[in-house]
Amino acid sequence: MTEHSVESRVTDLEIRLTYQEAAIWELSTGLVRQQRVLDDLLLQLTELRRQLASSVPLGPSTEEGPPPHY
Repeated sequence: MTEHSVESRVTDLEIRLTYQEAAIWELSTGLVRQQRVLDDLLLQLTELRRQLASSVPLGPSTEEGPPPHY
């Protein structure tokens, strides 16, 4: 191989490495954003479950008497 072709190959590899580093950074940043969203949603879900568990039960109320037709 000539010196020019080796230099060209090294330059090509450096360019590819730069693009790969940028892609990895972008993917990592997106993953961090997604994890934050998931964490927020999990907190909201936990709070909703807590509120639901402490709310008045659904269904027929035991305080009311029987309907008038009984």
